[in-house]
Amino acid sequence: MVDIETRRTGQTVAPGEAYLSDTPLLRAHAGTQPDLFLRWNMVPLAASAVDVVVFLHGFSQQGGEMPLAEKVARSGLDLSHRARPSLALLPRGNWMRHSWYDFPAVLDGGLDRLVEYGLGRFAASLPGGRSLAVDRLILAAHSGGGMPAVDAVAGAARPPDQLYIFDGLYGRDPSVDEPMRGLETIDGWLGGRLAQEPGREGALRLVYIERQTGPFSREVGKLIARRLGALEPRLARRLARRYKIEASGAAHGRIAERCLPELLAQPDIEFDWRR
Repeated sequence: MVDIETRRTGQTVAPGEAYLSDTPLLRAHAGTQPDLFLRWNMVPLAASAVDVVVFLHGFSQQGGEMPLAEKVARSGLDLSHRARPSLALLPRGNWMRHSWYDFPAVLDGGLDRLVEYGLGRFAASLPGGRSLAVDRLILAAHSGGGMPAVDAVAGAARPPDQLYIFDGLYGRDPSVDEPMRGLETIDGWLGGRLAQEPGREGALRLVYIERQTGPFSREVGKLIARRLGALEPRLARRLARRYKIEASGAAHGRIAERCLPELLAQPDIEFDWRR
C-alpha cells in the first residue's frame, strides 16, 4: 500500500493531492489504475474533523482505457477558495461498455465506506497518525454520475449535507425501469435536510441542459418549491438561494469545471454565465 505524502508548514498540513491504486472498495470496478484521487486544502494539525467532498464522474470517450486524471481535470474539485479544511475524493467508476460508467461500489452504504477509507488514508499520513471525523459531507456528480449519486444517497447511513449535480439527472431507461425513480429519494433527503436549517446549513444545486436532463431536473424543482413553500416565508427566501435548479450557461462537458469551484467556496453563489 502506497503511503500518502503530506507536507507540514508550521501548525498546518499544506494543500496537496495523491493518487491511490487498488482501492479495496473499488476492486470490482473495471478500469485503469490508479482508481482513487485525493485532494486536500490547508488542514490545521489540531483539527479533529474535516469536510469531505465526493465527486462521481460521467462517461468517457476513452471507454475502459480512461485514466482517472482525465476526470480530475474536468471535475472542478478546486479547494483553493474554500475556507473550511476539506478532503476531496474522486473514485474511478466501473466501466460497463462503450463510454459508459456506473458506480456499484458506492451503493448500499458504499458511499459511507468510501468516505471512511479515504479519510482514514489521509488521517494516517498526518503526524501521529491520528483519526479524523467528518464534519460536512458534500456529494457532487456530473453527467453519468448523476443517477448513481441519487442511488448512493438512498443507501447512505450518513446523507450528504450538500448535493450538487451537473447535467446528470437523465432518469431511468423506461424499457426496464420507472423513468422518474429516484425522485422519492431526493424528496426524502430534502425533507430531512431542510429540517436542519438554518442551524446546520446545506444545499441542493442542480444545473441542467434541457434537452438532456431537463424533465427530471424540473421535477426536482417542483419538489424544492413544495418543500420551501411549507416554510416560514423569510426563511424560504433565504434557502431558495441554496436549494434551486437552473439551466446551464456552459457546455455539458464544462459544467462541473465551471460551477463546482464556486459552489465549494459559496453554496448560494449566483453564477455569472457571461464569464
